[in-house]
Amino acid sequence: MRRTAVWLAVAAGVALGGAPALAQEGTSPWMGTIHAGYSKIMENEDDAVYSVPGGGLALHGNVFRMLDPVLGVGLELGYQHYGEEAFEIPSSGALEEGQRGDAGFSSLHLSVQGIARGVRGTWRPYGTLGLGWYSLRATLSGQLLLPDGTPIPNSTFEDEGSESKFGANLGGGLLFKPSASSLGFSVEARWHTIFDGWATTDGTAGLDVMTLMAGIHFN
Repeated sequence: MRRTAVWLAVAAGVALGGAPALAQEGTSPWMGTIHAGYSKIMENEDDAVYSVPGGGLALHGNVFRMLDPVLGVGLELGYQHYGEEAFEIPSSGALEEGQRGDAGFSSLHLSVQGIARGVRGTWRPYGTLGLGWYSLRATLSGQLLLPDGTPIPNSTFEDEGSESKFGANLGGGLLFKPSASSLGFSVEARWHTIFDGWATTDGTAGLDVMTLMAGIHFN
């Protein structure tokens, strides 16, 4: 509940912060963006079931309807691959084997996304905020273990699963846009929070993810 309140407060701040800029550009009310870059899970491993992977590919695509030159709202489709990491779960007794192998993590999300952007100058800052659904996917492959940690012969396994979680994201970037062009080039940093998306020894907790990307804006 506290996290939800914080995200709503940030949303109001983004909207109010963008309101003063009122310059007209005479461009289309529709704007699209495409970004590619790096994604990384930002969780510690102290109470995690699996080790935190080293990171991987991030892809985001947006379409916005600009309500005025500064503020717009639209949809985002995004994909993050967080990499793979070795794990080992000891046996908890004679009736339950342990596991050793590799775990891979990724997510696909669809969010309602807002943007507040500067509309003057060659270099223009912008902020973005989104709320939506994240489909988390985990893949496991490995071998079962005896209580003493010895691999059980012919006990290799492969498994995968996915589940949908509510999440939010907040970020900002810097856009380079020559005044005579409909294309702009940007760099962006984004923080994603996926509620109850991270397995810990005590259950589940929020999963925090960072993305660093470069891309284009066009309208």
